[in-house]
Amino acid sequence: MTTDPTIELAWRAADGGAERTVRVASGRAVPEDAARELGLKVVRNTAGSTWRVVVCPQRDVRLVRATATLRYDFADWSSLYLNGYNSWTDSVERALDDRMAGLSRMPRAAIDHWVLDGSGDYRFTRQDTRRGHQHGFGYGYLRDGDTVSLFGSLDEDLGFTTIWEDLRAGTITLDKEVPAADLTAEREREVLSFAVLGGALDDAVEAWLSLSGIACRPAPRVVGYSSWYRHYTDIDEAKLTHDFAGLEEALGSMDTAPAVKIFQVDDGYTKVGDWQTPDVAKFPRELGPVAAAARDHGYVPGLWMAPFVCERESRLFADHPGWLLRDEAGEVVPTGSHWSGQVALDTLNPEVRAYVTASIRKAVDEWGFGFLKLDFLYGACMLPHGGKNRGELMADALDLLREAAGDGVWLDFCGVPMVSAFGRCEFCRVGCDVGLDWDDKAFMRLTGRERVSTKNNLANTRGRAHLDGRAFGCDPDVFFLRRDVKLTDVQRADLLDADTRLGSVFFTSDDLGAWDAGQLATYHAALTKFCERG
Repeated sequence: MTTDPTIELAWRAADGGAERTVRVASGRAVPEDAARELGLKVVRNTAGSTWRVVVCPQRDVRLVRATATLRYDFADWSSLYLNGYNSWTDSVERALDDRMAGLSRMPRAAIDHWVLDGSGDYRFTRQDTRRGHQHGFGYGYLRDGDTVSLFGSLDEDLGFTTIWEDLRAGTITLDKEVPAADLTAEREREVLSFAVLGGALDDAVEAWLSLSGIACRPAPRVVGYSSWYRHYTDIDEAKLTHDFAGLEEALGSMDTAPAVKIFQVDDGYTKVGDWQTPDVAKFPRELGPVAAAARDHGYVPGLWMAPFVCERESRLFADHPGWLLRDEAGEVVPTGSHWSGQVALDTLNPEVRAYVTASIRKAVDEWGFGFLKLDFLYGACMLPHGGKNRGELMADALDLLREAAGDGVWLDFCGVPMVSAFGRCEFCRVGCDVGLDWDDKAFMRLTGRERVSTKNNLANTRGRAHLDGRAFGCDPDVFFLRRDVKLTDVQRADLLDADTRLGSVFFTSDDLGAWDAGQLATYHAALTKFCERG
């Protein structure tokens, strides 16, 4: 399948000095000076499928680079899969000589104005647009027929792992994010660990997750409604009451067991960041009555939040400038151009952590929501700070959400670095947002790998289907049966089919009460198939 990897570490003394490099190739012994000064050990398991790189330096050092390079004869493989950074990032099997364009065709002024580089890896990863130089995060695989060679990090909580293809050199390189803090003398620390596994894709994924210590959190599949693509932010209690009546009418007395019914309130109930104070003009009684109405009819009420960002017009932004994440120049860190412009919060700030926890507990304990869609989560790891690198920040922030919600609440992560979410949520979005057409306008196709696109969403639902029921329940986003969406009958049917077969979340965002007999029949047939999957 592949030769033994070549491990490379680069480091320097914490108090300065020249950078030093050591390479350990093809299972050879660690060079004596590195073994002595860095305390370097490369531990391979007896099955030959995992490697763990451990250091215990004689003095404080700063790690500069930690990589593992695998050699393949690419002529033996037909396609390459590299998991994208964010849950929205395109992640599909590609030809080995394909390329990743990213934002390369967008003017810098447009990128900055619309913050197009906020949600992807563009600010911290080299963007190589040459053919045969693709990259991804966390894991990937080469395919030949029904056989794959999967390569993946065993601990993304230590730092993100960028995976690079070099077609001409015949290599796959795993480049580990190094610790943000210096390594302490005489203290052992793992700095890189990974697995290489062969066989059928599903078997390889299961073995890799098991070696990583990741288990899928138990939860049923869920069916229901999200308000987002029907109303976007234009929601209020009356509109949601109407939508819930339509959902009830469409489901009728249909038994969805073992799937559980969800009615989800999406964005629009408050300024982003002001989670505890809904807009009184839209929700004069706050959100408790909406949740209670759903629960009284046998639904689990759901609520959308984006806990690690705020918009510039929010009260949080105005009242708590010390809560905002700032760069080395003291400027706030933008994460996108949604709403009035979104910026990151400092998730290491104790007051931010207390606020996030209190907001989630109010949604759960006071309003009664049992399903939380938590979005734009990448805002927690925009830049290393506080002695933590991006992977450590992301893991810490997601653990904060899990602890705040408790085990009785189902979490659906979105806009999240994918591998960080494994085992921490019941459900996770696996693609970009669908759109109200197939692939948006031509100029919008230049705006990055995380853009809104029904076409890309469908491709990701298929591309990440191997994660369903293994890392979490896959959330493919919604399907449409309504006629005002600019999809062909074939496109609409393909989207519905993929959502039926490949995920654990079966949501629509239509006005179900307006469906005709044909649309209801189509829905009931697909829903029956979804529920029969167990």
